[in-house]
Amino acid sequence: MGNKLENKGVIIVTLATAFLLTFCQFLLITSYPTIMREFQVNATEVQWLTTIYLLTTIVFIPLTGYLSNRFSTKALLIFALICMAAGLVVGALSQSFIQLILARAMQAVGTGVILPVIQTILITVFPKERRGFALGLLGGVVNVAPASAPSLTGMIIDVFQWRILHWFMLPLVLILLIMAIFYMKDVLKKQAARLDILSVILSAGAFSLFIFSISNISIAGLNLMLVILPFLISVILLYLFVRRQLAIQIPVLNVRLFQNRTFLLTVVLIFMNMMLLLSAETILPMFAQNVLETSAFLSGFLLVPGTVLLCIVSVISGNLYDRYGGRMLAVIGFSSTLLSLVLMVTLHIDSSPFLIMIYFCFFMTGFGLTLMPLVSVSVDVLDEKEMAHNSAIINTVRQLGMAFGVVILTTVISVTTSMMDVPEQVGTYWGTTYAFIIMAVLALLGVLLSMRIQEKTQ
Repeated sequence: MGNKLENKGVIIVTLATAFLLTFCQFLLITSYPTIMREFQVNATEVQWLTTIYLLTTIVFIPLTGYLSNRFSTKALLIFALICMAAGLVVGALSQSFIQLILARAMQAVGTGVILPVIQTILITVFPKERRGFALGLLGGVVNVAPASAPSLTGMIIDVFQWRILHWFMLPLVLILLIMAIFYMKDVLKKQAARLDILSVILSAGAFSLFIFSISNISIAGLNLMLVILPFLISVILLYLFVRRQLAIQIPVLNVRLFQNRTFLLTVVLIFMNMMLLLSAETILPMFAQNVLETSAFLSGFLLVPGTVLLCIVSVISGNLYDRYGGRMLAVIGFSSTLLSLVLMVTLHIDSSPFLIMIYFCFFMTGFGLTLMPLVSVSVDVLDEKEMAHNSAIINTVRQLGMAFGVVILTTVISVTTSMMDVPEQVGTYWGTTYAFIIMAVLALLGVLLSMRIQEKTQ
Protein backbone atom coordinates (compact mmCIF):
# COMPACT_ATOMS: atom_id res chain seq x y z
CA MET A 1 0.00 0.00 0.00
CA GLY A 2 2.81 2.40 0.89
CA ASN A 3 4.49 1.84 -2.47
CA LYS A 4 1.23 2.51 -4.29
CA LEU A 5 0.78 5.77 -2.37
CA GLU A 6 4.33 6.80 -3.21
CA ASN A 7 3.72 6.04 -6.86
CA LYS A 8 0.55 8.12 -6.79
CA GLY A 9 2.61 11.04 -5.53
CA VAL A 10 5.18 10.48 -8.28
CA ILE A 11 2.45 10.35 -10.93
CA ILE A 12 0.70 13.52 -9.71
CA VAL A 13 3.93 15.53 -9.44
CA THR A 14 5.14 14.26 -12.81
CA LEU A 15 1.93 15.06 -14.70
CA ALA A 16 1.56 18.48 -13.03
CA THR A 17 5.15 19.33 -13.98
CA ALA A 18 4.49 18.28 -17.58
CA PHE A 19 1.45 20.54 -17.77
CA LEU A 20 3.07 23.61 -16.20
CA LEU A 21 6.24 23.40 -18.30
CA THR A 22 4.30 22.89 -21.53
CA PHE A 23 1.87 25.68 -20.61
CA CYS A 24 4.75 28.08 -19.95
CA GLN A 25 6.10 27.43 -23.44
CA PHE A 26 3.03 29.21 -24.87
CA LEU A 27 2.58 31.67 -22.00
CA LEU A 28 3.28 34.94 -23.84
CA ILE A 29 1.81 34.34 -27.33
CA THR A 30 -1.27 36.51 -26.75
CA SER A 31 0.94 39.24 -25.21
CA TYR A 32 3.10 39.79 -28.29
CA PRO A 33 1.33 42.95 -29.55
CA THR A 34 1.67 44.59 -26.10
CA ILE A 35 5.32 43.51 -25.75
CA MET A 36 6.09 44.90 -29.22
CA ARG A 37 4.76 48.32 -28.19
CA GLU A 38 6.47 48.37 -24.79
CA PHE A 39 9.94 47.34 -25.96
CA GLN A 40 9.73 48.92 -29.44
CA VAL A 41 10.36 45.67 -31.33
CA ASN A 42 8.81 44.51 -34.60
CA ALA A 43 6.87 41.33 -35.42
CA THR A 44 10.01 39.53 -36.55
CA GLU A 45 11.95 40.33 -33.37
CA VAL A 46 9.13 39.44 -30.98
CA GLN A 47 9.01 35.91 -32.45
CA TRP A 48 12.38 35.31 -30.79
CA LEU A 49 10.46 34.81 -27.53
CA THR A 50 9.14 31.61 -29.11
CA THR A 51 12.25 30.76 -31.10
CA ILE A 52 14.68 31.02 -28.16
CA TYR A 53 12.45 28.75 -26.08
CA LEU A 54 12.37 26.20 -28.87
CA LEU A 55 16.10 26.42 -29.54
CA THR A 56 17.06 26.02 -25.88
CA THR A 57 14.70 23.09 -25.41
CA ILE A 58 16.00 21.26 -28.46
CA VAL A 59 19.61 21.76 -27.35
CA PHE A 60 18.93 20.09 -23.98
CA ILE A 61 16.53 17.31 -25.04
CA PRO A 62 19.21 15.05 -26.63
CA LEU A 63 21.15 15.21 -23.34
CA THR A 64 18.35 13.64 -21.30
CA GLY A 65 19.57 10.11 -21.98
CA TYR A 66 22.85 10.99 -20.27
CA LEU A 67 21.28 13.14 -17.55
CA SER A 68 18.73 10.50 -16.49
CA ASN A 69 21.55 7.98 -16.10
CA ARG A 70 23.85 10.40 -14.29
CA PHE A 71 21.43 12.10 -11.87
CA SER A 72 18.40 11.03 -9.88
CA THR A 73 14.90 11.61 -11.21
CA LYS A 74 14.08 13.75 -8.19
CA ALA A 75 17.15 15.95 -8.68
CA LEU A 76 16.35 16.53 -12.37
CA LEU A 77 12.73 17.44 -11.66
CA ILE A 78 13.66 19.83 -8.85
CA PHE A 79 16.33 21.43 -11.05
CA ALA A 80 13.78 21.91 -13.84
CA LEU A 81 11.27 23.57 -11.52
CA ILE A 82 13.95 25.87 -10.05
CA CYS A 83 14.93 26.94 -13.58
CA MET A 84 11.28 27.63 -14.39
CA ALA A 85 10.73 29.62 -11.16
CA ALA A 86 13.88 31.69 -11.74
CA GLY A 87 12.89 32.32 -15.36
CA LEU A 88 9.42 33.49 -14.31
CA VAL A 89 10.88 35.96 -11.78
CA VAL A 90 13.35 37.36 -14.35
CA GLY A 91 10.55 37.58 -16.92
CA ALA A 92 8.24 39.46 -14.56
CA LEU A 93 10.98 41.96 -13.67
CA SER A 94 12.35 42.39 -17.22
CA GLN A 95 13.08 45.99 -18.15
CA SER A 96 14.36 45.23 -21.65
CA PHE A 97 13.59 42.83 -24.46
CA ILE A 98 16.98 41.12 -24.04
CA GLN A 99 16.18 40.39 -20.38
CA LEU A 100 12.85 38.88 -21.41
CA ILE A 101 14.58 36.65 -23.97
CA LEU A 102 17.03 35.54 -21.25
CA ALA A 103 14.06 34.70 -19.00
CA ARG A 104 12.52 32.55 -21.73
CA ALA A 105 15.83 30.69 -22.18
CA MET A 106 16.01 29.99 -18.42
CA GLN A 107 12.49 28.57 -18.48
CA ALA A 108 13.32 26.44 -21.52
CA VAL A 109 16.33 24.84 -19.80
CA GLY A 110 13.99 23.26 -17.26
CA THR A 111 11.60 22.10 -19.97
CA GLY A 112 14.35 20.59 -22.10
CA VAL A 113 15.90 18.74 -19.15
CA ILE A 114 12.81 17.11 -17.66
CA LEU A 115 10.07 16.83 -20.33
CA PRO A 116 11.52 13.74 -22.09
CA VAL A 117 12.30 12.14 -18.73
CA ILE A 118 8.65 12.50 -17.70
CA GLN A 119 7.61 10.02 -20.38
CA THR A 120 10.21 7.52 -19.14
CA ILE A 121 9.06 8.00 -15.51
CA LEU A 122 5.44 7.14 -16.36
CA ILE A 123 6.46 4.12 -18.44
CA THR A 124 8.52 2.88 -15.49
CA VAL A 125 5.92 3.51 -12.76
CA PHE A 126 2.98 1.94 -14.60
CA PRO A 127 2.91 -1.81 -15.35
CA LYS A 128 3.70 -2.77 -18.95
CA GLU A 129 0.10 -3.71 -19.77
CA ARG A 130 -1.00 -0.18 -18.72
CA ARG A 131 1.55 1.79 -20.71
CA GLY A 132 -1.06 2.95 -23.19
CA PHE A 133 -3.15 4.39 -20.36
CA ALA A 134 -0.06 6.06 -18.84
CA LEU A 135 0.91 7.72 -22.10
CA GLY A 136 -2.74 8.63 -22.69
CA LEU A 137 -2.71 10.51 -19.39
CA LEU A 138 0.48 12.28 -20.44
CA GLY A 139 -1.07 13.12 -23.80
CA GLY A 140 -4.14 14.56 -22.13
CA VAL A 141 -1.87 16.82 -20.09
CA VAL A 142 0.80 17.99 -22.54
CA ASN A 143 -1.52 18.27 -25.55
CA VAL A 144 -4.11 20.39 -23.79
CA ALA A 145 -1.54 22.96 -22.61
CA PRO A 146 -0.59 24.41 -26.06
CA ALA A 147 -4.24 24.75 -27.02
CA SER A 148 -5.46 26.19 -23.71
CA ALA A 149 -2.60 28.61 -23.02
CA PRO A 150 -3.48 31.28 -25.64
CA SER A 151 -7.16 31.43 -24.70
CA LEU A 152 -6.60 31.42 -20.91
CA THR A 153 -3.74 33.93 -20.95
CA GLY A 154 -5.70 36.08 -23.38
CA MET A 155 -8.50 36.43 -20.82
CA ILE A 156 -5.98 37.36 -18.10
CA ILE A 157 -4.20 40.08 -20.08
CA ASP A 158 -7.54 41.58 -21.09
CA VAL A 159 -7.69 42.71 -17.44
CA PHE A 160 -4.02 42.88 -16.35
CA GLN A 161 -0.68 43.61 -18.04
CA TRP A 162 1.44 40.81 -19.51
CA ARG A 163 3.87 40.65 -16.54
CA ILE A 164 1.09 39.33 -14.31
CA LEU A 165 1.25 36.06 -16.27
CA HIS A 166 4.62 35.34 -14.68
CA TRP A 167 3.40 36.14 -11.16
CA PHE A 168 0.33 34.00 -11.84
CA MET A 169 2.45 30.96 -12.75
CA LEU A 170 5.14 31.40 -10.08
CA PRO A 171 3.10 30.22 -7.02
CA LEU A 172 1.98 27.14 -8.95
CA VAL A 173 5.57 26.26 -9.77
CA LEU A 174 6.70 26.84 -6.16
CA ILE A 175 3.89 24.65 -4.78
CA LEU A 176 4.88 21.93 -7.22
CA LEU A 177 8.53 22.32 -6.19
CA ILE A 178 7.60 21.69 -2.53
CA MET A 179 5.53 18.66 -3.56
CA ALA A 180 8.47 17.32 -5.58
CA ILE A 181 10.78 17.60 -2.56
CA PHE A 182 8.43 15.51 -0.40
CA TYR A 183 6.76 13.10 -2.85
CA MET A 184 9.14 12.55 -5.77
CA LYS A 185 11.52 9.58 -5.72
CA ASP A 186 14.11 8.10 -8.05
CA VAL A 187 12.31 5.52 -10.21
CA LEU A 188 14.68 5.12 -13.17
CA LYS A 189 17.35 2.45 -13.43
CA LYS A 190 20.86 3.75 -13.98
CA GLN A 191 23.12 2.65 -16.84
CA ALA A 192 26.64 3.53 -17.90
CA ALA A 193 26.72 7.20 -18.88
CA ARG A 194 29.35 9.43 -20.41
CA LEU A 195 28.97 12.93 -21.81
CA ASP A 196 30.68 13.37 -25.17
CA ILE A 197 31.24 17.13 -25.50
CA LEU A 198 31.77 16.99 -29.28
CA SER A 199 28.40 15.26 -29.69
CA VAL A 200 26.73 17.97 -27.63
CA ILE A 201 28.30 20.72 -29.76
CA LEU A 202 27.31 19.00 -33.01
CA SER A 203 23.70 18.38 -31.96
CA ALA A 204 23.26 21.88 -30.53
CA GLY A 205 24.68 23.44 -33.70
CA ALA A 206 22.64 21.24 -36.04
CA PHE A 207 19.26 21.76 -34.39
CA SER A 208 19.82 25.46 -33.62
CA LEU A 209 20.82 26.32 -37.19
CA PHE A 210 17.92 24.26 -38.56
CA ILE A 211 15.37 26.16 -36.44
CA PHE A 212 17.11 29.47 -37.22
CA SER A 213 17.03 28.84 -40.97
CA ILE A 214 13.40 27.79 -41.25
CA SER A 215 12.32 30.59 -38.90
CA ASN A 216 13.77 33.11 -41.36
CA ILE A 217 11.96 31.76 -44.44
CA SER A 218 8.83 33.86 -43.92
CA ILE A 219 10.98 36.97 -43.34
CA ALA A 220 13.85 36.64 -45.80
CA GLY A 221 12.60 34.11 -48.34
CA LEU A 222 15.40 31.89 -49.64
CA ASN A 223 18.10 34.32 -48.58
CA LEU A 224 21.59 32.82 -48.89
CA MET A 225 23.00 33.98 -45.53
CA LEU A 226 19.86 33.74 -43.40
CA VAL A 227 18.23 30.58 -44.78
CA ILE A 228 20.16 28.48 -47.29
CA LEU A 229 23.63 28.57 -45.71
CA PRO A 230 22.47 27.90 -42.11
CA PHE A 231 20.30 25.05 -43.38
CA LEU A 232 23.18 23.43 -45.30
CA ILE A 233 25.50 23.77 -42.29
CA SER A 234 22.82 22.21 -40.06
CA VAL A 235 22.58 19.21 -42.40
CA ILE A 236 26.37 18.77 -42.34
CA LEU A 237 26.50 19.03 -38.55
CA LEU A 238 23.63 16.54 -38.21
CA TYR A 239 25.47 14.09 -40.48
CA LEU A 240 28.62 14.47 -38.36
CA PHE A 241 26.56 14.03 -35.18
CA VAL A 242 25.07 10.76 -36.45
CA ARG A 243 28.50 9.50 -37.52
CA ARG A 244 29.83 10.37 -34.08
CA GLN A 245 27.03 8.48 -32.30
CA LEU A 246 27.71 5.39 -34.37
CA ALA A 247 31.43 5.57 -33.63
CA ILE A 248 31.53 6.07 -29.85
CA GLN A 249 30.85 3.29 -27.36
CA ILE A 250 28.29 5.16 -25.23
CA PRO A 251 26.39 7.60 -27.52
CA VAL A 252 24.66 10.73 -26.27
CA LEU A 253 21.71 9.75 -28.44
CA ASN A 254 21.35 6.19 -29.67
CA VAL A 255 20.59 6.73 -33.37
CA ARG A 256 20.77 2.97 -33.96
CA LEU A 257 17.15 2.88 -32.80
CA PHE A 258 16.22 4.06 -36.29
CA GLN A 259 17.30 0.67 -37.63
CA ASN A 260 14.01 -0.60 -36.22
CA ARG A 261 11.59 0.09 -39.09
CA THR A 262 8.51 0.35 -36.89
CA PHE A 263 10.24 2.86 -34.62
CA LEU A 264 11.35 4.90 -37.66
CA LEU A 265 7.81 4.86 -39.07
CA THR A 266 6.28 6.03 -35.79
CA VAL A 267 8.84 8.85 -35.55
CA VAL A 268 7.89 10.04 -39.06
CA LEU A 269 4.18 9.90 -38.20
CA ILE A 270 4.70 11.76 -34.92
CA PHE A 271 6.64 14.48 -36.81
CA MET A 272 3.75 14.86 -39.27
CA ASN A 273 1.18 14.87 -36.47
CA MET A 274 2.95 17.67 -34.60
CA MET A 275 3.27 19.65 -37.84
CA LEU A 276 -0.51 19.47 -38.21
CA LEU A 277 -1.33 20.25 -34.55
CA LEU A 278 0.52 23.51 -33.97
CA SER A 279 -0.17 24.65 -37.55
CA ALA A 280 -3.92 24.27 -37.01
CA GLU A 281 -3.75 26.00 -33.61
CA THR A 282 -1.84 28.90 -35.19
CA ILE A 283 -3.70 29.22 -38.50
CA LEU A 284 -7.31 28.89 -37.30
CA PRO A 285 -7.29 31.92 -34.92
CA MET A 286 -5.57 33.96 -37.67
CA PHE A 287 -8.22 32.84 -40.16
CA ALA A 288 -11.01 33.70 -37.73
CA GLN A 289 -9.65 37.20 -37.04
CA ASN A 290 -8.28 38.21 -40.45
CA VAL A 291 -10.83 36.52 -42.75
CA LEU A 292 -14.02 36.00 -40.73
CA GLU A 293 -13.33 39.24 -38.78
CA THR A 294 -13.97 37.86 -35.29
CA SER A 295 -12.55 39.31 -32.08
CA ALA A 296 -9.30 37.99 -30.64
CA PHE A 297 -11.20 36.52 -27.69
CA LEU A 298 -13.67 34.65 -29.92
CA SER A 299 -10.88 33.32 -32.14
CA GLY A 300 -9.28 31.76 -29.07
CA PHE A 301 -12.59 30.57 -27.62
CA LEU A 302 -13.36 28.64 -30.81
CA LEU A 303 -10.51 26.25 -29.94
CA VAL A 304 -11.65 25.55 -26.37
CA PRO A 305 -14.19 22.72 -27.06
CA GLY A 306 -11.65 20.91 -29.23
CA THR A 307 -9.05 21.29 -26.51
CA VAL A 308 -11.35 19.77 -23.87
CA LEU A 309 -12.23 16.97 -26.28
CA LEU A 310 -8.53 16.30 -26.89
CA CYS A 311 -7.93 15.82 -23.18
CA ILE A 312 -10.75 13.29 -22.95
CA VAL A 313 -9.88 11.41 -26.14
CA SER A 314 -6.18 11.18 -25.19
CA VAL A 315 -7.03 9.29 -22.01
CA ILE A 316 -9.55 7.07 -23.81
CA SER A 317 -7.06 6.32 -26.60
CA GLY A 318 -4.58 5.10 -23.99
CA ASN A 319 -7.10 2.51 -22.78
CA LEU A 320 -7.98 1.56 -26.36
CA TYR A 321 -4.30 1.08 -27.17
CA ASP A 322 -3.93 -1.40 -24.30
CA ARG A 323 -6.75 -3.45 -25.86
CA TYR A 324 -6.41 -3.01 -29.62
CA GLY A 325 -2.89 -1.74 -30.35
CA GLY A 326 -1.78 1.39 -32.20
CA ARG A 327 -2.22 0.74 -35.91
CA MET A 328 -6.02 0.80 -35.91
CA LEU A 329 -6.11 3.92 -33.71
CA ALA A 330 -3.56 5.71 -35.91
CA VAL A 331 -5.55 4.94 -39.08
CA ILE A 332 -8.83 6.12 -37.51
CA GLY A 333 -7.12 9.18 -35.99
CA PHE A 334 -5.49 10.36 -39.21
CA SER A 335 -8.79 9.71 -41.04
CA SER A 336 -10.62 11.99 -38.59
CA THR A 337 -7.91 14.62 -39.04
CA LEU A 338 -8.22 14.29 -42.83
CA LEU A 339 -12.00 14.75 -42.62
CA SER A 340 -11.62 17.90 -40.53
CA LEU A 341 -9.10 19.44 -42.95
CA VAL A 342 -11.25 18.66 -45.97
CA LEU A 343 -14.13 20.44 -44.21
CA MET A 344 -11.85 23.40 -43.42
CA VAL A 345 -11.05 23.73 -47.13
CA THR A 346 -14.78 24.40 -47.69
CA LEU A 347 -14.79 27.45 -45.38
CA HIS A 348 -15.57 30.77 -47.10
CA ILE A 349 -15.20 34.43 -46.21
CA ASP A 350 -18.85 34.57 -45.14
CA SER A 351 -18.81 31.25 -43.23
CA SER A 352 -19.91 31.13 -39.61
CA PRO A 353 -16.90 31.15 -37.26
CA PHE A 354 -18.60 28.42 -35.23
CA LEU A 355 -17.97 26.01 -38.10
CA ILE A 356 -14.30 26.29 -37.09
CA MET A 357 -15.27 25.11 -33.61
CA ILE A 358 -17.04 22.04 -35.04
CA TYR A 359 -14.32 21.15 -37.55
CA PHE A 360 -11.60 21.65 -34.93
CA CYS A 361 -13.36 19.11 -32.70
CA PHE A 362 -12.95 16.51 -35.49
CA PHE A 363 -9.31 17.56 -35.80
CA MET A 364 -8.57 17.20 -32.08
CA THR A 365 -10.38 13.86 -31.92
CA GLY A 366 -8.08 12.60 -34.66
CA PHE A 367 -5.00 13.98 -32.94
CA GLY A 368 -6.03 12.47 -29.60
CA LEU A 369 -6.48 9.05 -31.19
CA THR A 370 -3.12 9.24 -32.92
CA LEU A 371 -0.21 10.75 -31.01
CA MET A 372 0.06 8.78 -27.78
CA PRO A 373 -0.76 5.41 -29.40
CA LEU A 374 2.10 6.13 -31.82
CA VAL A 375 4.39 6.94 -28.89
CA SER A 376 3.26 3.71 -27.21
CA VAL A 377 4.12 1.70 -30.33
CA SER A 378 7.58 3.31 -30.43
CA VAL A 379 8.10 2.25 -26.80
CA ASP A 380 6.83 -1.31 -27.17
CA VAL A 381 9.09 -2.18 -30.12
CA LEU A 382 12.26 -1.30 -28.14
CA ASP A 383 14.06 -2.81 -25.16
CA GLU A 384 13.54 -1.40 -21.67
CA LYS A 385 17.11 -0.08 -21.57
CA GLU A 386 16.40 2.18 -24.56
CA MET A 387 13.53 4.11 -22.94
CA ALA A 388 15.58 7.22 -22.12
CA HIS A 389 16.89 7.49 -25.69
CA ASN A 390 13.40 6.80 -27.05
CA SER A 391 11.99 9.71 -25.01
CA ALA A 392 14.79 12.04 -26.11
CA ILE A 393 14.25 11.23 -29.80
CA ILE A 394 10.46 11.47 -29.64
CA ASN A 395 10.49 14.82 -27.84
CA THR A 396 13.12 16.27 -30.20
CA VAL A 397 11.01 15.20 -33.16
CA ARG A 398 7.89 16.71 -31.60
CA GLN A 399 9.56 20.11 -31.15
CA LEU A 400 11.03 20.05 -34.66
CA GLY A 401 7.68 19.05 -36.14
CA MET A 402 5.88 21.96 -34.47
CA ALA A 403 8.50 24.46 -35.60
CA PHE A 404 8.71 23.14 -39.16
CA GLY A 405 4.95 22.95 -39.68
CA VAL A 406 4.17 26.45 -38.42
CA VAL A 407 6.99 28.08 -40.40
CA ILE A 408 6.23 26.34 -43.69
CA LEU A 409 2.46 26.75 -43.61
CA THR A 410 2.42 30.34 -42.35
CA THR A 411 4.93 31.10 -45.11
CA VAL A 412 2.46 29.67 -47.65
CA ILE A 413 -0.19 32.05 -46.30
CA SER A 414 2.05 35.14 -46.22
CA VAL A 415 3.52 34.51 -49.70
CA THR A 416 0.07 33.91 -51.21
CA THR A 417 -1.29 37.08 -49.59
CA SER A 418 1.60 39.21 -50.85
CA MET A 419 1.54 37.81 -54.39
CA MET A 420 -2.20 38.15 -55.05
CA ASP A 421 -3.41 41.54 -56.24
CA VAL A 422 -6.51 41.45 -54.03
CA PRO A 423 -7.54 42.86 -50.64
CA GLU A 424 -5.64 41.36 -47.71
CA GLN A 425 -8.73 39.58 -46.44
CA VAL A 426 -9.17 37.74 -49.75
CA GLY A 427 -5.45 36.98 -50.07
CA THR A 428 -5.36 35.57 -46.53
CA TYR A 429 -8.42 33.44 -47.32
CA TRP A 430 -6.76 31.84 -50.35
CA GLY A 431 -3.41 31.43 -48.59
CA THR A 432 -5.11 29.69 -45.66
CA THR A 433 -7.10 27.49 -48.04
CA TYR A 434 -3.88 26.37 -49.74
CA ALA A 435 -2.40 25.65 -46.31
CA PHE A 436 -5.42 23.51 -45.43
CA ILE A 437 -5.02 21.57 -48.69
CA ILE A 438 -1.34 20.87 -47.90
CA MET A 439 -2.32 19.75 -44.40
CA ALA A 440 -5.03 17.48 -45.82
CA VAL A 441 -2.46 15.82 -48.10
CA LEU A 442 -0.22 15.24 -45.07
CA ALA A 443 -3.15 13.70 -43.16
CA LEU A 444 -3.88 11.40 -46.12
CA LEU A 445 -0.24 10.35 -46.17
CA GLY A 446 -0.56 9.70 -42.43
CA VAL A 447 -3.49 7.33 -43.06
CA LEU A 448 -1.52 5.39 -45.69
CA LEU A 449 1.66 5.16 -43.60
CA SER A 450 -0.28 4.12 -40.49
CA MET A 451 -1.52 1.06 -42.35
CA ARG A 452 2.10 -0.10 -42.58
CA ILE A 453 2.71 -0.16 -38.82
CA GLN A 454 3.81 -3.57 -37.60
CA GLU A 455 3.45 -4.08 -33.87
CA LYS A 456 3.48 -6.81 -31.30
CA THR A 457 0.20 -8.59 -30.66
CA GLN A 458 -1.74 -6.88 -27.88
